Parts: sequence; C-alpha cells; structure tokens
Amino acid sequence: MLRIDRRLSVTLSYICCALAFFGVLGLAIALPFFRSETVPFFANQDRFGVLNYILEYAILALVLLATVCLVLLLNNVRAGAIFTDASVQLLRVISWASLLAGAICVPLSFLIEWDVLLAIAFVGLFLGVVLRVVKNVIEEGTAIKAENDGTI
Repeated sequence: MLRIDRRLSVTLSYICCALAFFGVLGLAIALPFFRSETVPFFANQDRFGVLNYILEYAILALVLLATVCLVLLLNNVRAGAIFTDASVQLLRVISWASLLAGAICVPLSFLIEWDVLLAIAFVGLFLGVVLRVVKNVIEEGTAIKAENDGTI
C-alpha cells in the first residue's frame, strides 16, 4: 500500500484545503449563473428561488468556515500540538459545520432539481478533505504514542 511521508501528507492536505477553499469561492461567484432564470440576480424570483440562494450560500459559508478550521488544525498537526484543547475545539467546529451543512441540504433537496446533485458531490469532496485531516491527526497521535511507549 502506498505510504507517504507525514510532512508530505500534511502538505497534500494543505493543497486539498486550498482547492476546497477556492472551489467554494468560485462556486459562490458562479452560483447565480448556473440558473438560466437568474439573468438579473433576483428578478422574477419567487420566495422559493430566494430561499434556494439563502440555503445554498449558507452551506457555502459553513464549508468556508470548516475549511479555515481545517487549515488551523493542520497548523497544529505540523507544529506537533495535536492533543490540545485548541485542536479539540477546531474539530468541534468542523463537525458542527458539517452537520449543519448536511441538515441544510435536506430542505434544499425539496426546493431544487439538479442542484442537489452538485451539493451532494461537494459534500462528498468536503468529507474527503475532513477524512484526510483526521487521518493526519490519528497518524501523528499514533507516532507520539509509539514514542512514549518506547521510552518507558
């Protein structure tokens, strides 16, 4: 099985986070253009059309928040400060942001047609980034535990 150096793994996680961050920003800018009825942004929009935008941008805001927290968590991993209160707090924010984004996808799926496929795809990609960071945290914790076990 492919195994890469921990430092390289953290660097790859930074790259994934950067791609996610700029992907969300690009999606936020391009979102109104995905719909043909949005020539002027809110022209001829019923209340559900406006609600779609509110829910979609709420999801994007949560993903941006979680992505920033992932970068901060990666900074902790790189510094070797994994098992700290700050890292636990960052993980808590990331988990709540993920849960809220998933919860927002439920009513959104009743309001829109093809957009839900985009939301599901993005959530899948985002979870991949989260799992990537969690893997790095667990790997670093395992290395610290092995080092401590060897010094006894």
